[in-house]
Amino acid sequence: MKKYLILSIVLFAGACAAPMEPVQTTQGPTETPSVIKAVKSFFKAKKAPKPALTSQQVLGKNEAWLHEKLGQPNFIRTDIKASIWMYKNKDCVLNLFLYSEITPNAPLSVMHFDARNSHGHNMDRDACLATF
Repeated sequence: MKKYLILSIVLFAGACAAPMEPVQTTQGPTETPSVIKAVKSFFKAKKAPKPALTSQQVLGKNEAWLHEKLGQPNFIRTDIKASIWMYKNKDCVLNLFLYSEITPNAPLSVMHFDARNSHGHNMDRDACLATF
């Protein structure tokens, strides 16, 4: 019992002690440049995602438009009045068939295209286009 009385007196005396004053320093907080860069990039306005392309947008388009929207194809096969462009990513393979219907020197445009999943099965063309 005597131990508890002494312990409570010591705890009570410690609680009555004056609060410690904060330590004054002359240096500001040291932050590494990577932390500052990470914080700034977190608060930057996020860019709106580009809208997904649709089948209707792709059909009839020429090579320049395809380069602008989809970039360089992974594979190109060129014939006299036709060209096949293949775009591939981890989700699907997009085959675009470009033809020149008027004359051999007329610009090629997309007349048909198909989409296949990573297993080689047909898939929805718009779903595949959305992955590019």
